[in-house]
Amino acid sequence: MVRNLYTLMKTTFYLFCLSFILIANISYAQHDPLADAAAIHYKIIAERSHKSSLFTQGLLVKDGKFYESSGLYEKSQIVAYPVAEPEGSWAKLSAPFSQKQHLPDRFFAEGLTLLNNKLYLLTWQEGTLFVYDAANFNLIKNLNYKGEGWGLATDGKSLIRSDGSAQLFFHNPESFSVEKTIDVKYKQEIMNNLNELEYAEGFIWANIWHDNRILKINPTSGEVVGVIDFSEIIKNLKLRDTESVLNGIAYDADKKAFWITGKQWPKMFLVKIQH
Repeated sequence: MVRNLYTLMKTTFYLFCLSFILIANISYAQHDPLADAAAIHYKIIAERSHKSSLFTQGLLVKDGKFYESSGLYEKSQIVAYPVAEPEGSWAKLSAPFSQKQHLPDRFFAEGLTLLNNKLYLLTWQEGTLFVYDAANFNLIKNLNYKGEGWGLATDGKSLIRSDGSAQLFFHNPESFSVEKTIDVKYKQEIMNNLNELEYAEGFIWANIWHDNRILKINPTSGEVVGVIDFSEIIKNLKLRDTESVLNGIAYDADKKAFWITGKQWPKMFLVKIQH
C-alpha cells in the first residue's frame, strides 16, 4: 500500500512538473516583447524583379545602382546592377550584372556598406573584412576582427556591425577597431538576432533574423523607437524555403524611401514610410 501510494505521489508530481513546463513554454512562445512598440506604416510605391539566386546579406543604393552581397560558402559574391530595370525579365539567371566579384570559397559573405567610394564587406565566421574600390571592385585591403559578421552600415563616420546578438559595434573605418558598442533594447528587453543594417534619416534600421519586422533604433541609446511589419508582403510572395527571410534594406536618398528584399526573393519593393 505504501509503495503504491509513493508511486502515485511520484507520478502526480511528475505530471505537475511536466504541466508547469508546458505552460511556461507556451507562455514564453506567446510573449512578444515588441507587441506594444510603435508601429511604423508604409506604402509600396514601386517594385521590381530580384534575382532569386542571390542569398541577400547586404544591400545599398548609390547613384542609380544597387550594390548587393550574397552569401553561402563557395557561392559568395558582391554584385552591382542598375536600379532602373531594363525591359524584359532581368531576373533570369542568364542576365548579367554590371559588376561582380566572387570571394574565395572559404569565405561566407555578409553585410555590405559604402563609405568614401569604398565597399566594406563582412564575412560571417572568418574574421575578415574585405575593402574594395567601389568603381571597379578591385580589392584594396583586408582587415581582421574578432567575433562574427552579420550586418554592416555606416553613419558617414563609423562602420556599424551586427553579429546576431543585441549588440551593435561602431568601428573605425581605417583600422576597423571597435570605438564603442550599444545594446539594442525595447523597454529594457534586449533585441537579439540583429542582422542586416541600414543607417538613414538619423536612425539605424535593422532586420531581425527569421522575423518579418524591421526595427528603427536610436543610434545613441540603442532604444527601439518603432517597428515596421512586412508580414503582408512576405505572405503574398509565397516563399517555400524557410531560409528565404526578409534581409535587405537600402535607403534611396533620391526617392526618400527604402528598397527592401530578402534572401532568394524574386522581387524588391520600394516602400515609403508614412510619418
